[in-house]
Amino acid sequence: MAKKLTGPILLVEGGAQDADLRYASGFTAPDPVVLLVDGRKRYLVVSLLEYGRAQRTANVTEVYTPQQLGLEGRARGRLSDWATALLKKQRRRSVVVPASFPFGIAERLRKAGIRVRVAEESLFPARRRKSKEEVRQITRTQRAAVAAMKAAGRVIQQASVDRRGYLTRRDGSRLRSEDVRYVIERTLLEHDCVALETIVAGGAQGADPHERGHGPLRAGQPIVIDIFPRHKDSGYWGDITRTMVKGTPKPEVTRMIRAVRAAQKTALTVIRAGVTVKRVHETAQRVLREHGFETTVKNGWGEGFIHSTGHGIGLDIHEAPSLNLTSTRLLAGDVVTVEPGLYYKKWGGVRFEDTVVVTRTGCRILARCAV
Repeated sequence: MAKKLTGPILLVEGGAQDADLRYASGFTAPDPVVLLVDGRKRYLVVSLLEYGRAQRTANVTEVYTPQQLGLEGRARGRLSDWATALLKKQRRRSVVVPASFPFGIAERLRKAGIRVRVAEESLFPARRRKSKEEVRQITRTQRAAVAAMKAAGRVIQQASVDRRGYLTRRDGSRLRSEDVRYVIERTLLEHDCVALETIVAGGAQGADPHERGHGPLRAGQPIVIDIFPRHKDSGYWGDITRTMVKGTPKPEVTRMIRAVRAAQKTALTVIRAGVTVKRVHETAQRVLREHGFETTVKNGWGEGFIHSTGHGIGLDIHEAPSLNLTSTRLLAGDVVTVEPGLYYKKWGGVRFEDTVVVTRTGCRILARCAV
């Protein structure tokens, strides 16, 4: 087992995208910044452009600019020099960095006589258990996802079916995955959320869990809709999936829908603090097998239930814990998705997903969606 590293933590990241930096400092910026977390003290280095805003909004002990650290010339534009100057000012000769830390900057720090140690585990394990405020923020994003899912459902429900089995809009044009995705993303924007990889995958496309979907949609085929927006202000994600069918599905698809619904419902009853993620995943697997669905590999293509039952969600769309076959135990305050699914090239995909917060006695769905 890897030894847990302790000591000052150094982050050199683009603040708008880095969850650890946002969690530790409360600051986001489009350009990279330097953050030193030294016990309860936090020191942030930003460009002169960001200095005023960082002073107002960052939850740190001190904010510096390269100029204030005494840097001149080209050094003012090099993050390695920012970090070196900050560490010298704080009289620190050793830091712990994440595995994703830029190699070039690490090498320049070492040449400056600073010991750089790479952490193999999370630098901020407290991120896993969400506070009441974090749960509130995730719930707000999840409600936006539900609103977008309902909007998608209305578009599909209102569509007509032409003689060739294609879904059509009022003007007679065929309804495409792209059209439904546009409605979803427009709705999310109305709720101050953005989503870049929304999935609307019909028919055989849905057999690939991460296929975004494209082209005309057909009646009787499952349409996998996976919406995972991020709130523009808080940075917290939401995640929801539904599988819709316009018209009468094939018997095999009906069986898949019933099986996945049952697997999700049963998995939700198992979740509570102290339960292993393995138990949750194995519960979903068992229910799907009981409904006659096995997981196999055919010609290099996985069919059946080919992914974990869910994942943690917060400032990252995928974070700890994962609902897989490990012995990790759930904690009160974990926020996880529960999303069993079935995937077959012949029939397409079926997945249902909700996001829940784990409690001592069970779990609570953050935003219900009847779709």
